[in-house]
Amino acid sequence: MTVREQLSLGIALDGAGAHPAAPGGAPPPEEFVRLVRRAEAALLDFVTAEDGPGRLDSTVLLAAAAGSTSRIGLVPLGPVAGAPAAYATQVATLDRLSGGRAGIRPRLATSVADHDALVQLIGTPEGDRRIAELFDAAAEFLGQVEGEWDGAAEGVRAPQGRPPVLVLAHDTVPYRFAARRADVVFVTPGDFQGLRLIREQVGRLAEEAGRKPDSLRVFADLNVILADTPEQATERREQLDAAASAPFTSDAEIFTGTPEGLADLLEEWAGEGGADGFRIRPAVLPEDLYALVDRTAPELVRRGLLRSAYGTRTLRGHLGLTDTP
Repeated sequence: MTVREQLSLGIALDGAGAHPAAPGGAPPPEEFVRLVRRAEAALLDFVTAEDGPGRLDSTVLLAAAAGSTSRIGLVPLGPVAGAPAAYATQVATLDRLSGGRAGIRPRLATSVADHDALVQLIGTPEGDRRIAELFDAAAEFLGQVEGEWDGAAEGVRAPQGRPPVLVLAHDTVPYRFAARRADVVFVTPGDFQGLRLIREQVGRLAEEAGRKPDSLRVFADLNVILADTPEQATERREQLDAAASAPFTSDAEIFTGTPEGLADLLEEWAGEGGADGFRIRPAVLPEDLYALVDRTAPELVRRGLLRSAYGTRTLRGHLGLTDTP
């Protein structure tokens, strides 16, 4: 089985988990590193880590994980702002520390106040214009960053040449941004048919950007609440919702069931015209991560959908990307 034929699988390590009522707060750095190591033991392609007010720097956290792992990809979230040369050097440093396993997940460069104001304008002509401008600026910034890597001296050049760019997108404007600059786009469909329609749209936009449609890999994001039986999973979700005093809602689909049931869903969504891979968002860490790595991942291996051993050493290799984008 080639890398392109197998299922790609990553996991989001976001605070205490995706559910607002996830207890315990964000894990300390040493626990975070242990979670990354568990994900690597399950042969996952990558982990993503979040940035933001009140959180530890995701690049620093993943740099700490780099020394305790050898294969899994490490993808921080960071604002595309400041000097492109400094940003390029920061990512190249993580790529060098990890032996070619770094990726980028860009965050639009807005202050908290600007972001909150922009949210209020979503769906209006003014909001659409400002969002388009932000994505255009981000695309230009990443182009400058790639130029820095292409022309960098050996001491600061990223081992992968260009670390992969992974973008979360929900609508046409961010899809177009992904078509211009991303290697992987995380999308948030509600069902398999919605996934196929998104993939078709993303493919058309990639062609408009002068790319082959299959050069942009499409991953579906999924929140997961897992337990030994569907009934226990439903009970867990109800308890978390009660603790949050509100039902769990998300931009991405929420799967509530068994680890093996999750494997069924991933197999279905990876069908013809579906996803190249998935990024799983555990509702609660570490419980839902452990269920994924201890039961879902081995089940996917048993079905021949997930590798039984790492065959590549870089994140570009894991994702089935060419050596030079």
